[in-house]
Amino acid sequence: MVLTFICSVLYSSLRAEDGSTAGTLANGLAAIAQEDQNPVYSICVIKDGIVETRFFQPSSRCHNCYSIAKLFTVTAIGILEDRGVLSTEDPIYPIFEDQYPEGFDPKWKDVCLRDVLTHRIGFQKGFLDIDVENMRSWQNEDFLNLILSHPIKYTPGTEYVYSDAAFYLASRVVTSKCGEKLDDFLIREIANPMGFSEFAFSKCPMGYPIGATGLYLSTEDVAKLGTLYLQNGKWEGKQILSEKFVNKAFDSQFELYRIPGFDNAFSKGGMNGQFLYMNRETGTSCAIHSFCGNLDKLKTFLRENDL
Repeated sequence: MVLTFICSVLYSSLRAEDGSTAGTLANGLAAIAQEDQNPVYSICVIKDGIVETRFFQPSSRCHNCYSIAKLFTVTAIGILEDRGVLSTEDPIYPIFEDQYPEGFDPKWKDVCLRDVLTHRIGFQKGFLDIDVENMRSWQNEDFLNLILSHPIKYTPGTEYVYSDAAFYLASRVVTSKCGEKLDDFLIREIANPMGFSEFAFSKCPMGYPIGATGLYLSTEDVAKLGTLYLQNGKWEGKQILSEKFVNKAFDSQFELYRIPGFDNAFSKGGMNGQFLYMNRETGTSCAIHSFCGNLDKLKTFLRENDL
């Protein structure tokens, strides 16, 4: 795998001095993390335009977001839909028609991009998980071929089967539609306009970003994406993503999952204790990076105090 560039190291802790709601939430979350001696690296809360970040132990400033990466891929798809380059209702087959192997499952002709973004392609089980599998054992460096060769058990659009393969496919859709690799597209359209620091994406042996995982970012930059969605696609006065697509993403659960007990709070998680929280009612975005941290108390604190 290849990283676009190396993450820097930063050891620090920021304190809220102004009594802001963002600072109060960040301090409360920090106290819980420290009390439990949780392996939490950092927490960032953005609310009312105020950014509060807490660092708890020496570590790289940037961490693997794992599956939170999928929401960044969704965002790239949304930008392209806004520009009329594609639609989430587009069928997948015409996009890769010349790349399907002989004897491919004909049900692929019934798969649309919406099915990809909601893990309803029709796979029997998830696969292409670079975080837990040894990709060298797959004996095929062409990940797109691995996916398009895969049989489809269920009727596309029906059964939910979570799979990293779906979002590698989405990454390749971006490239097929705009001629640019997903990471290059995101750097220009998201990372640079929103003032991200380091940005790195794990890639397949052929050099395409995985799309599903392996995105390395600071915790603050993850929280910024949450704020982008909470601000209906606008960042510092610039409409990066349309309000129409933002609403579609929330309504369709394009990697935005409603939190039980909330009408307007959503989250996206990642393996080993990564978490992005977005509350459309209060405007609070909160990101957490950890390594196998116990996030239950942190999530409960948010539910009880983000009012």
